[in-house]
Amino acid sequence: MRQAYAPLLCALVGLASCVGIIGDSGDERAAAAAFAPAEPTLHRLTRPQIQNAWLDLFGKPLTIPADLPVDDVLYGFSSISAARSTIAPVDAEKYENATYAVLDQIFADPVRRDALVGCPVTAVGEPCVKDFLASFTTRAWRRPASEEEVTSLQVLSAKVATDLEDEAQGLKFALAAVLLSPHFLFRVEVGEPGDEGYRYTGWEMASRLSFLLLDAPPDDTLREAARRGELATTEGVRAQASRLLDDPRARVTLTRFFRDFMNIGKLDALDKHPDKFPQLSATLGPSMRIEMERMFENNVFEKEGDFRDMFTTRDTYVNEDLARVYGIEGITGPEWTPVTLPDDGRRAGILTTPGFLALNAHKTQTSPTHRGRFVRLNMFCQDIPPPPPGINTTLPEPEPGKPTTLRQRLDEHRTNPECAGCHEQMDPIGFAFEKYDAIGAYRETDENGLPVDSTTVVDGHPVAGPSDMAELAASLPEVGACIARRFYEHAGAHLAGKGDKNSVEELVADFVASDYRFKDLVLGLVTNDGYRYASKPSQEVKP
Repeated sequence: MRQAYAPLLCALVGLASCVGIIGDSGDERAAAAAFAPAEPTLHRLTRPQIQNAWLDLFGKPLTIPADLPVDDVLYGFSSISAARSTIAPVDAEKYENATYAVLDQIFADPVRRDALVGCPVTAVGEPCVKDFLASFTTRAWRRPASEEEVTSLQVLSAKVATDLEDEAQGLKFALAAVLLSPHFLFRVEVGEPGDEGYRYTGWEMASRLSFLLLDAPPDDTLREAARRGELATTEGVRAQASRLLDDPRARVTLTRFFRDFMNIGKLDALDKHPDKFPQLSATLGPSMRIEMERMFENNVFEKEGDFRDMFTTRDTYVNEDLARVYGIEGITGPEWTPVTLPDDGRRAGILTTPGFLALNAHKTQTSPTHRGRFVRLNMFCQDIPPPPPGINTTLPEPEPGKPTTLRQRLDEHRTNPECAGCHEQMDPIGFAFEKYDAIGAYRETDENGLPVDSTTVVDGHPVAGPSDMAELAASLPEVGACIARRFYEHAGAHLAGKGDKNSVEELVADFVASDYRFKDLVLGLVTNDGYRYASKPSQEVKP
C-alpha cells in the first residue's frame, strides 16, 4: 500500500541535496569581525528528540521504534553532527518504517484515533479534520502551517481515501507526510532580517530553547510566547528558559551534554582485560558512567553550586561495582549509595573517578598521554598539533631484565625533539594520574612492582599528585572558560570561530560573575547574541 505513495519517501531523500550548503562556521567569513554569528543551519532531530516529538504529538502509551538512524558525534557533540547531517536513502527508509509503526498504533484504535483528531474520521472534508490537520502540522513543524500547506495535506488525504475507500487510511497518509517532511525531521532555523541583523524568529527561538533544554518540541506555553512575540527580547527568552530549567526533563538533557563533553557514553562498552582486572563485570562500565552523571546532577540541580567543585569534591555515589574499584567495604548490590571519600589525597572530583581514568587508558595499562590529552583538549580548550608524518610513535622497550616504569619510557620518548612538542603538552598532566591503573583503581606500584611517581609540573605549576592536579584544574581560569566555550559550541552546534569571539568572552564573563553556576551559564547562553542571532545565509535555505 505504502509503495504506491513513494513520492513521500522521495521528497525526504531529496532533502540531502540542500542540507550541507549551510551550517559551517562563519570563521572564514568573519576573519576581521569580532561578532559575526554562524550561518543558520538545518538541525536533524536526534534520536531522543524525535522520540520525544512523537510522544508530544500522540501521548502515551506509545511503543517507540528502535530502528532509527544512529546519532554520530562530531567534535565531541552529537549536536554538531546533527547540524551537518544529510539523510541517506537507507536512513530515509528507517524513518518511513518508524513513522508508520507509530501511526499504526494510533489508527489501530478508532477511539484513540478519533480522540486525537477531535471528531470521527468519516470525511476528510469536514471542518474538524481540516482544523486538526492545521493544529497537528503546526505542532509537528514547530511553526504555523500555511493555508496552502494544510490544503495540500487535505488533497493527499482525499486522494488516498478515495483510492483505498478508507477515510482513516487517507488521514494516516496525510499525517505520514507531515512526519516525513523535513520540517519535522529537521529543525529549520534560518532567522529573519531586522534592524540588528538576522535574528531567529520567535518560533525558531522556541525550538532552540526547548530542544536545548528538554530535547523535546516547544510546549503550549512556549508556543504562546512565540505567538505573542515575547521571545524577541532577552527578558522573554530568560523567563522561558528559567521555567524550562525547572522541568525534570532538563536534568536528563543537560546531563546528556555532560556525557558528550566527558565522552563517557563510551563507558557502556568498556573493554579491559578480565584476567588483569578482577573487579571487571558486565555492568562496571555503565556504573562508571552513571557515577559521573550523578556527580554532575548533584552539582547542577541539587546543590546548584560552583561548577569548579566538580574537580575537587569527595562526595560521590557508588554501588557494588564501583565499591570494588574504590576499595570501599560493606556496599553490595546495584543500588546507589552516597559516600564521602577519605581526605587522604587519593581522590578528588571527576578527574579521579574510575570512569575518567579507565576511559583514558589502554586495555591493560595506563596512558598518561591519553589522560593528559583529554584534559588539555577538553578542559583547557587548547590545541595539540598532530605528530609529524612518518614519526615512530612506539615507546622504547626496556632492556631485558631491567624493567622501567611507563613514565621513564615516556621521558625517554620525549628526548626525540619530533615527539617532545606534542608530548610535553600531554604527558606532564597525565603523570599526575599515574597512581591509578587502567581501570581507575588506586595503586602505589605499577605492574612491574616499581614505585609510581605522580609528581609533575603542569604549565609551570608544581603538582604533587592527583589531588593537587584537581585543585589546579579548579583554580585555572582557562578551565572555567573552556567549559563555557564547549557549552556554547554544543548549543550552537558549531565550533566557535573568530566571529564568535565577543559572544564567547561575554558568556565566560557571565559564568565567572555567577560563581560558575551551571544553570546561570545556561541562562547566559540563551540570552547571548551569539545564540539569538545568525548571519545572513549565503544561499537560500528551503527544506
